[in-house]
Amino acid sequence: MFHDGLVRSLPGLPAEIHRERGSMARHLVVQMCVERERALAEHSPTLRPTWEATADGLIDAIVAMWQAPIHDTA
Repeated sequence: MFHDGLVRSLPGLPAEIHRERGSMARHLVVQMCVERERALAEHSPTLRPTWEATADGLIDAIVAMWQAPIHDTA
């Protein structure tokens, strides 16, 4: 369901780029959550004040990544 909507939103995106950016998005979400959790556990400052603000930043970054131009690497 989610995947189908994403494909419809990004027509013409080659399958290999779709897989690559999906992997990048997954890593970004996991890593940012890990960094926030670590900072909270260590009572250190976090990059954003709340989980909601963290999610907003992730959404901005992921949308920009999905919409980035594709450069030929061949």
